[in-house]
Amino acid sequence: MRGASIDINQKIFAELGIPFSVTYSGPWKRVLHVTKRGQVDFVMALKKTPARQKFINFTEAPILPNPFSVFVERDNIFRYSHWEDLKGRLGGKNAGDRYGEMFDNFSKKQLMIEEANTPEINFNKLIARRIEYFIHSRYSGITYLHTHLQGQRVIALDKNINDGVVHSGFSLHSPCNSLLPYLNTRYREMLEDGSAMQIMEENILLWKNRTTGINSLSEPAK
Repeated sequence: MRGASIDINQKIFAELGIPFSVTYSGPWKRVLHVTKRGQVDFVMALKKTPARQKFINFTEAPILPNPFSVFVERDNIFRYSHWEDLKGRLGGKNAGDRYGEMFDNFSKKQLMIEEANTPEINFNKLIARRIEYFIHSRYSGITYLHTHLQGQRVIALDKNINDGVVHSGFSLHSPCNSLLPYLNTRYREMLEDGSAMQIMEENILLWKNRTTGINSLSEPAK
């Protein structure tokens, strides 16, 4: 597993001299379940919600900005400047994603949005024009598109639906909660000095370059 949040936390835990490993725990709902049970110590880069605060001790400082955007097929762009512009259009989202209480309430009452278990399902539905848009984290979505040969067919619209942030946190069962003050300090410092966003940009470029190399191998010889 690779990503900006992993690199940031590996750097911070290395400063503390603490071994740090990343494990895949399955779909997002299962990640939350094993965290609630204390089967992992630490979960990275997720939204802080009242429900999650019942079993996660979150950092006060965010690790990274996490705006959510509207992704559309490049040949089927529509005007979007506020939430009302999504009315009457069939959209998609990842199961379990939350975008803030105001938008969640608005979408529940006003929008037609289907849930899918993975971003790939939403991507394929968009390409097949079974939906007109899907909502996804802007940075991870752009990175995700670099992994697909048809990724250039999809773009994120300029206007975000929100300008959220993500935090990290320890399971309430973890013995590592004493590390929280140091994490808060370093997250804040790395956002202020730009190093957190530099790591984000490096990871996006890494995925882009990696995929360009893979794509070039799949092209027929000339």
